[in-house]
Amino acid sequence: MPQHTLHRSAQTGAVTAGQIGLIVVLIGVITAGALLLTGNWPFGEDTAPAPQPVAEVDVMPPVAVEPAAEPAPEPQPEPPAEPMPEPDPLPKLDESDDAVRDAVADIPLGTAGQQYLLPGNIIERSTSVVYLMAEGEVPYKLLPIARPKAAFPITDDGLKVTADPAGYARYDALAEWLESLDIKALLSALDWLLPLFREAWSFYGESEASFDQTVLNTLDLIIYTPEIDVSEARLFRKEAVWLYEDPAIEGLAPIQKQVLRMGSANATTVKGKASEARSLWAAAITAEG
Repeated sequence: MPQHTLHRSAQTGAVTAGQIGLIVVLIGVITAGALLLTGNWPFGEDTAPAPQPVAEVDVMPPVAVEPAAEPAPEPQPEPPAEPMPEPDPLPKLDESDDAVRDAVADIPLGTAGQQYLLPGNIIERSTSVVYLMAEGEVPYKLLPIARPKAAFPITDDGLKVTADPAGYARYDALAEWLESLDIKALLSALDWLLPLFREAWSFYGESEASFDQTVLNTLDLIIYTPEIDVSEARLFRKEAVWLYEDPAIEGLAPIQKQVLRMGSANATTVKGKASEARSLWAAAITAEG
């Protein structure tokens, strides 16, 4: 058998490529082992450490924050109430005419109303009107409207005498004047002078407190004038005046007979105005009491 001789390459001192690779592998293994066993990089502290894994942190969603409520505004103090104007001082009764005229100066009174204010002693005259009307009389001399100048018209058919309905027109102007009066404004304007009316009323020997009720009674006398068509009522003459044959009519208070002689249309106007005045007067004295 032939002998095979192993040939070895001569060592020349140079590092072959295979040796270099082996050395690199060994260094990598040693470095990895040191890192795993000690946790330290084996090549000194100057070398930057390996980055550490960062633990995941659960991030909570943002919580909605309610906006802070704005503070309630401080209550502002109410402004002080303006003081009520002081009423004019009550004049003396015998010096009250100008006060009455001033009080009703802005209220339309018509020619008749202006004539009523011209003479003095307005309050005393007014209480006299109430006194006479409360007695059922017609205060012609104290009222601003005179008696009709035309004679009382009659119809005579030979069998009976009755009032002529044409005569009702004599009172149209009076009814229209009464209808035009603003009773509410008048009462409001004269309310502060009421104590003077009561004082003047006491001159008749009546208590001041009875004045208010007497006004109501007087208005009731007008309001409750019965509904009678006097155009068919028989008349007879006694001296210078005509009287009703029917005692139920002739027995009425003079002021009620006067309302009837005005005719049904004018009587309705007068009674309606008296009713309005009564309601306002009753409300005024109730509020005062």
